[in-house]
Amino acid sequence: MRKFLAPALVVVLLTAVGGGIWYSNTRVGDDRATAEAARLTQAREVSVRGLIGSEKEAFFADPRVAQALAKHGITVSVEKAGSRSIANRYDPKKYDFGFPSGAPAASQLKTQAQAANVYTPFYTPMVVASWKPIADILIANKIAEKRGDVFYVVDLPALMALIEKGTRWRELEKSQAFATSKAVLIASTDVRTSNSAAMYLALASYLANRQQIVQSQEDVDRVLPSVVPLFLRQGLQEQSSSGPFEDYLALGMGKAPLLMAYESQMVEFWLKNPDKAKGEMVLMYPSPTVYSKHVLVPYTPAGARLGEALEKDPALQALAHEYGFRTGGTEKGPAQWARQGVAVPDTLVDVIDPPSQEWLERMISAVEARFK
Repeated sequence: MRKFLAPALVVVLLTAVGGGIWYSNTRVGDDRATAEAARLTQAREVSVRGLIGSEKEAFFADPRVAQALAKHGITVSVEKAGSRSIANRYDPKKYDFGFPSGAPAASQLKTQAQAANVYTPFYTPMVVASWKPIADILIANKIAEKRGDVFYVVDLPALMALIEKGTRWRELEKSQAFATSKAVLIASTDVRTSNSAAMYLALASYLANRQQIVQSQEDVDRVLPSVVPLFLRQGLQEQSSSGPFEDYLALGMGKAPLLMAYESQMVEFWLKNPDKAKGEMVLMYPSPTVYSKHVLVPYTPAGARLGEALEKDPALQALAHEYGFRTGGTEKGPAQWARQGVAVPDTLVDVIDPPSQEWLERMISAVEARFK
């Protein structure tokens, strides 16, 4: 027995020692792998800073957006500014990205940043925020019509002609619900700072230029007599889109019978206040209209990571829908909103492009000169 037992004990002992060495090495290897994974994760984590349009401020302040971005290793801090201001404040030492509300400003930024790629995670059409009594007056005057649950400004040139002539609301047919001496105007933000006003200018200049996009100095000279008064006659104008929309909500029809706004503003309000979706507030879609594209221009690789996450992550796109933005992907927003009682067109056909930044800037500068 001793003859066989001693070698067996030696085998057991050697096995135990070998197993201990193997376990120890495995544990060390696991610890090293964990440490390396943590190092790589930390290397992937970035903090990005950027300038955004005010209408995206609530989106970026949402803790769920911060959590979704954290899964990509991204922490974001933002400052809000008008789109024209964003285009004029390019500073890659201070910011990782610019995120204006319109393609013309983004085009200028792209050139300055020499960005290989830009990202368009959101877009929204320009609309006229109004009220049912006002919509009924415009319908009676054959300027608007209702198709299903959606109102359209079907004769936008006729509406612009009323504005140009200084027509009073009480002078219109069947205007008893708003028989005031107030001039027919579309209120907007300050075209010198804000993209929503710039998109209004793009739309008005298209109509004044024989329904052609402004693309020469001759075109600019032709449209200025018609478009400049649209802004000069408004009086005080807010620098960003949030201010006029808050007045629209708080002060009612008397303050803003017609307001140039983003569809996203009204959709977001209705989603958060479903009891108001069947009230007196209405969206009117100009025909033609123009899309406001929210284009993120990266100045740094970290900014590009943010743009890619916003454009491709389904969770972030779903959150964007809650703030009224349309997106790419399989569900663009309107279908989800319809399930929540908010009716908007799935698609818009009569849509124009804004002028290039060069010609839009020339028109804005001309309006700016008249303000002084």
